[in-house]
Amino acid sequence: MSKPILFQFNDAVTLAGEQITGFCYVRIPLDMPKVQIVLTFQTKEYSKVLEKKQIPYDESNPQMIPEKLIEKKQSVQITLDSPIGQQKYAQKKYELNGNLLYRIFRYYGTHDSFIYTQELYNGSVKAGDYKFNFNIPTQFNMPSSFQYKSNDGQKQGKCGYMVTLKIDSPEEARTIMTESTDVYLNSRFKETEQFRQLEGNIVHFLCLNSGAVELSVKLKTNKFTPGDRITVEYSVDNTRSQRPINRIEARVINKLIFIDNDEVERIIEDLVVVSQQWNGLSAGQNKDRILSILELPKELKASLKTNTIKNQYFFQLEAIVDSFLTWLSVPVICQIPIHIQELQMLPRINLDGWNLVSNLNVSIGNFPNVSIEQSYIP
Repeated sequence: MSKPILFQFNDAVTLAGEQITGFCYVRIPLDMPKVQIVLTFQTKEYSKVLEKKQIPYDESNPQMIPEKLIEKKQSVQITLDSPIGQQKYAQKKYELNGNLLYRIFRYYGTHDSFIYTQELYNGSVKAGDYKFNFNIPTQFNMPSSFQYKSNDGQKQGKCGYMVTLKIDSPEEARTIMTESTDVYLNSRFKETEQFRQLEGNIVHFLCLNSGAVELSVKLKTNKFTPGDRITVEYSVDNTRSQRPINRIEARVINKLIFIDNDEVERIIEDLVVVSQQWNGLSAGQNKDRILSILELPKELKASLKTNTIKNQYFFQLEAIVDSFLTWLSVPVICQIPIHIQELQMLPRINLDGWNLVSNLNVSIGNFPNVSIEQSYIP
């Protein structure tokens, strides 16, 4: 059975500063003398890091049992208030695992939510199916949508956006229907930030007076979506070196940082998300303006830089020399920051049973945001 409230958006992802537009389908089950229909747009941004530290514990010594400790068979817990809001479940402050007692520390980074509210209708309405359009404003400085949760659940971060439609009965002081759905935004980049550092040029001397290697790289853009291909143009000059370059390695590095309310940065991820090896060249050789392709993974999350979360990506190109004592030399690496945008598919809604017809049963003046496509429910 279809939900009584359905959302349909014109775009899967909206650029910050532009309007979120679409339609909302509402099925009113009964004639109602007085209803209020309100649309809200809400943001939520936070980061959370949970750490467990072992503390001394002796069950036979009451003085070593923390105050207000509530013991259970496998765990102990004390309610700990969260700055994000009221939690559905009490959060553990201590955890007993066998004979080991751990104290749990939580580090939060939070940001005030932006809420936009619009009253769509206030008055009487007959039973039927209604379709109306909406236009929700966004701010130019809003960051991209982002959500992260580690496998163990101890590290979580979110920059999310949600639209909620609520139908209230003022006379009965109750909510008749409500439905929420996630919406997705892409942040704006300044021109100077978007196109900066598209080229990298590095010269490093190898150890033991073996000469120098020059490496340069150029990208057409540093703005991508997950699954895109990066076209790389690079040059390698090994004419002044006495050693062969065994291979050229291209990689994309993801660095995720959570920032708590005390402005302490904690590195959550620092890993290579994709890498590819290309042919090297012999000593005394030179390769100029070689074109190669590196494909990005499809599951990458959007770049983000806020007061609570930094999700950054870097493209690296390295000339690798596998020789004795090579580790003593300075790596020959070019690095360029790149930006990943949010990518979502536009969902399709199921309108089976929604027999919308051009039958005006309410006054457009009284219901100005509702289209004339309305019908009675049989």
